[in-house]
Amino acid sequence: MAGGVIVGILRERHADHLVFRDGTKIFLPAKLASSQFALGTGLTVAYTLKKDGIKLADNIWRCD
Repeated sequence: MAGGVIVGILRERHADHLVFRDGTKIFLPAKLASSQFALGTGLTVAYTLKKDGIKLADNIWRCD
């Protein structure tokens, strides 16, 4: 499956996904918790693009 990297500012934080300032939604696997990221934080996310178009995070780093 294809994948990529997104760099952006966190706008919303939910139990199963994150939303960036530009509206991009990244879903989180059980191993990644959204609570560790404060709103407004710059993040880099490596993701896998699933067949249904969902972006599933593989790893997340802060852009401090």
